[in-house]
Amino acid sequence: MPSDVLQAVLQHADFTPTVSSYADICHAESSSSAALADAYFAAYPPGIAARTLKEAQSEMEETFAHEYGQLLENASFVALQQGTPIGAIFVVEESIWDEDLFGPFIIDLFVDPRHHGHGLGRTLIAAAMSACKNHGADTLSLRIGDGTSGAALELYKRLGFRELA
Repeated sequence: MPSDVLQAVLQHADFTPTVSSYADICHAESSSSAALADAYFAAYPPGIAARTLKEAQSEMEETFAHEYGQLLENASFVALQQGTPIGAIFVVEESIWDEDLFGPFIIDLFVDPRHHGHGLGRTLIAAAMSACKNHGADTLSLRIGDGTSGAALELYKRLGFRELA
Protein backbone atom coordinates (compact mmCIF):
# COMPACT_ATOMS: atom_id res chain seq x y z
CA MET A 1 0.00 0.00 0.00
CA PRO A 2 1.40 3.44 -0.85
CA SER A 3 2.74 5.50 2.05
CA ASP A 4 0.51 8.45 1.16
CA VAL A 5 -2.61 6.60 2.32
CA LEU A 6 -3.92 7.41 5.80
CA GLN A 7 -6.65 5.44 7.52
CA ALA A 8 -8.72 5.91 10.66
CA VAL A 9 -10.16 2.92 12.49
CA LEU A 10 -13.53 4.41 13.33
CA GLN A 11 -14.11 2.56 16.59
CA HIS A 12 -10.76 3.90 17.90
CA ALA A 13 -10.72 7.32 16.23
CA ASP A 14 -10.88 10.41 18.40
CA PHE A 15 -13.66 12.36 16.74
CA THR A 16 -16.78 13.95 18.04
CA PRO A 17 -19.29 15.27 15.52
CA THR A 18 -19.66 18.99 16.03
CA VAL A 19 -22.04 21.67 14.95
CA SER A 20 -20.58 24.76 13.35
CA SER A 21 -21.83 28.19 14.33
CA TYR A 22 -19.94 29.60 11.34
CA ALA A 23 -21.61 27.59 8.56
CA ASP A 24 -24.45 25.18 7.96
CA ILE A 25 -23.34 21.61 7.27
CA CYS A 26 -25.62 19.64 4.95
CA HIS A 27 -25.44 16.64 2.64
CA ALA A 28 -23.77 17.29 -0.70
CA GLU A 29 -26.10 17.47 -3.69
CA SER A 30 -25.28 17.50 -7.37
CA SER A 31 -27.32 20.67 -7.83
CA SER A 32 -24.60 22.57 -5.98
CA SER A 33 -21.71 21.40 -8.20
CA ALA A 34 -21.31 24.72 -10.04
CA ALA A 35 -21.31 26.74 -6.82
CA LEU A 36 -18.91 24.27 -5.17
CA ALA A 37 -16.42 24.82 -7.97
CA ASP A 38 -15.62 28.34 -6.72
CA ALA A 39 -14.63 27.10 -3.25
CA TYR A 40 -12.80 24.10 -4.72
CA PHE A 41 -10.80 26.27 -7.11
CA ALA A 42 -9.90 28.76 -4.36
CA ALA A 43 -8.90 26.03 -1.89
CA TYR A 44 -5.87 24.64 -3.71
CA PRO A 45 -2.61 26.27 -4.79
CA PRO A 46 -2.42 26.89 -8.55
CA GLY A 47 -1.91 23.70 -10.53
CA ILE A 48 -2.55 21.29 -7.64
CA ALA A 49 -6.21 20.56 -8.33
CA ALA A 50 -7.91 22.37 -11.20
CA ARG A 51 -5.92 24.83 -13.32
CA THR A 52 -8.97 26.91 -14.21
CA LEU A 53 -12.42 27.57 -12.79
CA LYS A 54 -13.89 25.74 -15.78
CA GLU A 55 -11.77 22.69 -14.89
CA ALA A 56 -12.96 22.97 -11.28
CA GLN A 57 -16.57 22.99 -12.46
CA SER A 58 -15.89 19.92 -14.57
CA GLU A 59 -14.29 18.10 -11.63
CA MET A 60 -17.28 18.84 -9.40
CA GLU A 61 -19.64 17.53 -12.09
CA GLU A 62 -17.46 14.41 -12.46
CA THR A 63 -17.57 13.87 -8.69
CA PHE A 64 -21.37 13.79 -8.72
CA ALA A 65 -21.32 11.61 -11.86
CA HIS A 66 -19.31 9.03 -9.85
CA GLU A 67 -16.20 9.36 -12.04
CA TYR A 68 -14.00 9.03 -8.92
CA GLY A 69 -16.03 6.23 -7.35
CA GLN A 70 -19.57 5.70 -6.10
CA LEU A 71 -20.25 8.82 -4.02
CA LEU A 72 -21.66 8.11 -0.57
CA GLU A 73 -24.16 10.92 -0.36
CA ASN A 74 -24.94 10.13 3.28
CA ALA A 75 -21.25 10.67 4.18
CA SER A 76 -20.49 13.62 1.85
CA PHE A 77 -21.14 17.10 3.18
CA VAL A 78 -21.02 20.75 2.16
CA ALA A 79 -20.39 23.76 4.40
CA LEU A 80 -22.70 26.64 3.47
CA GLN A 81 -22.51 30.22 4.58
CA GLN A 82 -25.67 32.13 3.73
CA GLY A 83 -26.45 29.45 1.15
CA THR A 84 -23.07 29.66 -0.59
CA PRO A 85 -20.78 26.61 -0.53
CA ILE A 86 -17.48 27.39 1.21
CA GLY A 87 -16.17 23.87 1.70
CA ALA A 88 -16.96 20.19 1.25
CA ILE A 89 -15.95 16.63 1.90
CA PHE A 90 -16.65 13.88 -0.62
CA VAL A 91 -16.57 10.23 0.39
CA VAL A 92 -16.86 7.29 -2.02
CA GLU A 93 -17.58 3.62 -1.29
CA GLU A 94 -13.93 2.74 -1.92
CA SER A 95 -10.85 4.08 -3.65
CA ILE A 96 -10.73 3.56 -7.40
CA TRP A 97 -6.95 3.99 -7.26
CA ASP A 98 -6.07 1.33 -4.66
CA GLU A 99 -7.23 -2.24 -5.38
CA ASP A 100 -6.31 -3.55 -1.91
CA LEU A 101 -7.92 -0.72 0.04
CA PHE A 102 -11.47 -1.47 1.10
CA GLY A 103 -14.08 0.71 2.74
CA PRO A 104 -15.09 4.35 2.48
CA PHE A 105 -12.50 6.73 1.04
CA ILE A 106 -12.32 10.54 1.15
CA ILE A 107 -11.67 11.74 -2.40
CA ASP A 108 -11.69 15.41 -1.48
CA LEU A 109 -11.83 17.77 1.45
CA PHE A 110 -11.53 21.49 0.90
CA VAL A 111 -12.38 24.78 2.52
CA ASP A 112 -12.13 28.11 0.76
CA PRO A 113 -9.09 29.81 2.38
CA ARG A 114 -11.14 32.95 3.09
CA HIS A 115 -12.99 30.78 5.62
CA HIS A 116 -10.07 29.01 7.29
CA GLY A 117 -9.76 29.15 11.05
CA HIS A 118 -13.37 28.34 11.89
CA GLY A 119 -13.03 24.59 12.35
CA LEU A 120 -14.83 23.70 9.13
CA GLY A 121 -12.30 21.06 8.06
CA ARG A 122 -12.64 19.30 11.40
CA THR A 123 -16.42 19.61 11.34
CA LEU A 124 -16.64 18.16 7.82
CA ILE A 125 -14.29 15.25 8.59
CA ALA A 126 -16.06 14.46 11.87
CA ALA A 127 -19.43 14.47 10.08
CA ALA A 128 -18.10 12.04 7.46
CA MET A 129 -16.48 9.80 10.09
CA SER A 130 -19.70 9.70 12.10
CA ALA A 131 -21.84 8.94 9.03
CA CYS A 132 -19.49 6.14 7.92
CA LYS A 133 -19.42 4.62 11.40
CA ASN A 134 -23.22 4.86 11.71
CA HIS A 135 -23.57 2.99 8.41
CA GLY A 136 -21.37 0.13 9.59
CA ALA A 137 -17.95 1.07 8.20
CA ASP A 138 -14.92 0.07 10.25
CA THR A 139 -12.46 2.44 8.60
CA LEU A 140 -12.22 5.64 6.60
CA SER A 141 -9.21 6.29 4.36
CA LEU A 142 -7.72 9.16 2.38
CA ARG A 143 -4.62 10.08 0.42
CA ILE A 144 -2.33 12.96 1.15
CA GLY A 145 -0.43 14.71 -1.61
CA ASP A 146 0.95 17.99 -2.90
CA GLY A 147 -2.22 19.89 -2.04
CA THR A 148 -2.25 18.69 1.59
CA SER A 149 -1.24 21.47 3.95
CA GLY A 150 0.66 20.88 7.17
CA ALA A 151 -2.41 22.01 9.10
CA ALA A 152 -4.58 19.43 7.30
CA LEU A 153 -2.06 16.69 8.00
CA GLU A 154 -2.02 17.56 11.71
CA LEU A 155 -5.82 17.58 11.76
CA TYR A 156 -5.94 14.11 10.20
CA LYS A 157 -3.53 12.82 12.83
CA ARG A 158 -5.51 14.39 15.69
CA LEU A 159 -8.65 12.70 14.37
CA GLY A 160 -6.98 9.29 14.34
CA PHE A 161 -5.74 8.87 10.78
CA ARG A 162 -2.50 6.87 10.56
CA GLU A 163 -0.24 5.58 7.80
CA LEU A 164 -1.03 2.04 6.82
CA ALA A 165 1.62 -0.42 7.93
